[in-house]
Amino acid sequence: MRIEGIVIIPSMCRGCRSCQLACSYVRHGVFNPAKSVIVMDREVETDHTVPVILPLSCDLCGGNPACLRACPYGAIVANTEHTSYKILVQT
Repeated sequence: MRIEGIVIIPSMCRGCRSCQLACSYVRHGVFNPAKSVIVMDREVETDHTVPVILPLSCDLCGGNPACLRACPYGAIVANTEHTSYKILVQT
């Protein structure tokens, strides 16, 4: 099934960076978070680390997002609702 969008659930993220490693490997063939289109950001209010995906650079891995498959905590899930946005953040 081709995935047309993803949802990031910040409260589920543990900051393990598995999504970054998967992204960099699919895009560049190396496990290097600096080569990922995902950056980790720290929420000021909660001091919680959350993934931020740079939407203009992300193509959802052609419909099979590596970040979604790599996340062991369910912080990145497929978007099941029809929307024009490919990346949403659950608030």
